[in-house]
This record gives sequence, C-alpha cells and structure tokens, in this order.
Amino acid sequence: MALTGNIANYSPTYYDVMMYLHSIPISKEVKENVGRRLVKEVTEPALAKAYAKIDELSQLKENWAGDGSLPISQNVLNNIKRVLLISDDKDWNEWMIGPDVNATIGLQSKTHRALMSLGAKEFSYFVRIDGEKMAASHVDFSPEVFLETMRKIA
Repeated sequence: MALTGNIANYSPTYYDVMMYLHSIPISKEVKENVGRRLVKEVTEPALAKAYAKIDELSQLKENWAGDGSLPISQNVLNNIKRVLLISDDKDWNEWMIGPDVNATIGLQSKTHRALMSLGAKEFSYFVRIDGEKMAASHVDFSPEVFLETMRKIA
C-alpha cells in the first residue's frame, strides 16, 4: 500500500499503517520501535488526547476566535509534535492544550496556577505554587527543554 496523493480524507487502519511501515527499507529494530510508539500514541489516553487536540488546533483558520486571531503556525505545530514524540502519557495528565490568538499554543495546568506558551522558536512559562513564583520568557525552544519544564511544573 502506498500512501500517495491526497490522503487528507483517508483514515488508515492500524493494519494499513503497520503494512506501510513494514514496506519501508529500514531495520527490523527501527520498525519495531516505531510500531511500539504508534501503539503507545493511540492507546495511552492522555497522550492520545493531546495528539487529537493538536490535530484539532491545526484546523483553525484565520479569525477563529472572531477577534482577528491567527491560525496556529506550522512551526508551532511541528514543535509541539516534536514534544509529543518524546513524551509519555503521564506528561499530559496535568495539562490542557489550547490555542492562543497570536498563532501559538498554550498549555494550562489542571492543578497548579501555571501556564506555558509555545511559539515557533521559543517558549515562556509562569507558575505559582504555594506562593512561590517561577517564570521565564523567551526560552529557546528544544523539545527536551520544553518537556523538562513541563515535568518540573507538574
């Protein structure tokens, strides 16, 4: 099975994806690792919910909030997807994901007074726990640093 042409309306089954994966000329070990990650991404509820939310945010058009809001930039979507690829289910239990009107993605803690904002090249965060405040802005983005910050806040 070749995934070519317009696949926007195509909903492959797990079998389709695995058949495609096994048709790629890469090592068996890499195929097994990718297969395990795919299963993890669709079976772990918080991680699957995060992926679904990112898919939803990628569909936003200009003026989605009625106030001149911008769609989420492709660079920001790519950044959050890079974070998702290295994260685990438990990393997303704490966070609600939403769009910001300035083409970025916001994460809000479910249990703390904490916010994170992810842009194309950098991110910022604010958290207040037990009266103690931590904040930073214009932090250079890397998936590892962003995920580490998420974990520290949670």
